[in-house]
Amino acid sequence: MQHTEQQLAELKAEFAKRRKRQLLATIPIVAVFVMAMVLRGAGDVSFLGIPASVVARGVVGGVFALVLGSIAFSLWNWRCPGCNRYLGKGISPSFCSKCGVPLQ
Repeated sequence: MQHTEQQLAELKAEFAKRRKRQLLATIPIVAVFVMAMVLRGAGDVSFLGIPASVVARGVVGGVFALVLGSIAFSLWNWRCPGCNRYLGKGISPSFCSKCGVPLQ
């Protein structure tokens, strides 16, 4: 399907929004990963008065929920604005591999 210049500009703008949301969604995952690494090496140190080992065990359910939520968000968000198909694993595709719409 041929798109006008205005339509292409709108598709690229929508892709930029989706890419920004996708990148922002990685912040909590990275924060939890860093926290897990810190707690892993903490030994007998406490976190807000709670032993690190107790905090680490209690965080497992939250991490599981965060990972599932992140996957669901990515499946919903990371789609081509032209054909609405999943864009794949890359964070910076220049075009949709399914419909060929330029994204950047």
